[in-house]
Amino acid sequence: MKKYFLLCGCLVFSGLQASDCKFEKMIDQTLDLSASEELSVMAGAGDLRITGLKGSEVTLIKGRICVSEEEWLNESSVETSAGKRAEIVVQLPDSDDDWSWSGKHYAYLDLELEVPERIQLDVKDSSGDLEMKGVGPVTVQDSSGDLDISLVSGAVSIRDSSGEIELNDIAGDVTIESDSSGGIYGKGIEGTVLVESDSSGDIDFRDVSEDFVVERDSSGDISADRVGGNFHVQRDGSGSIRATNVEGEVNIPADKS
Repeated sequence: MKKYFLLCGCLVFSGLQASDCKFEKMIDQTLDLSASEELSVMAGAGDLRITGLKGSEVTLIKGRICVSEEEWLNESSVETSAGKRAEIVVQLPDSDDDWSWSGKHYAYLDLELEVPERIQLDVKDSSGDLEMKGVGPVTVQDSSGDLDISLVSGAVSIRDSSGEIELNDIAGDVTIESDSSGGIYGKGIEGTVLVESDSSGDIDFRDVSEDFVVERDSSGDISADRVGGNFHVQRDGSGSIRATNVEGEVNIPADKS
């Protein structure tokens, strides 16, 4: 039985595995997205970079598959499908119980995508850093690793387990559905900011055009600066709350005011 993953990693990143690649295979493919409205991406172990290209209707796929066993190269490939909801699928070999990302047995993909800037993205990432720049609306589900998302032409929605989140120049609403650990930092948000649930780590947003709302936060400081709408914190555990230059109402728990 083989395990199937949809994308992971980034060729230009210096990932944790860079010095431990015993056998490798390079990836260089394209996918026509002229008839597509959405591109689904699911990542395994490794870094991933996605960059938007203006006027393009083709996704460029470049990367490196790295494995500890030579025979696994024949079992590793990148599969693509077009259509209204396009997909890019990475097929990696099954492994035994002592497999690990940076240990004796490993199989991972470092990969870089250049996509049409208009395309809507649905990204699922299990481990490794994720960087996106100049893309369209995006939904991200991430397990571990830092997120760096900038110059997005629409809304951003994130579910994250661990790792820092940094958002810059987002031309739409930002929704953090859940975040377990790691700070959340944002600047230049041209819509609303909604943090539905955060367990630990600071929350800091600046230059938000509309409302900034934190529904539930367990620990870590919360900071709001230059907010064009209201700033509300509904439930907060430990940590300070700081609000400056808020044009609308400021509503925070009584014990934090």
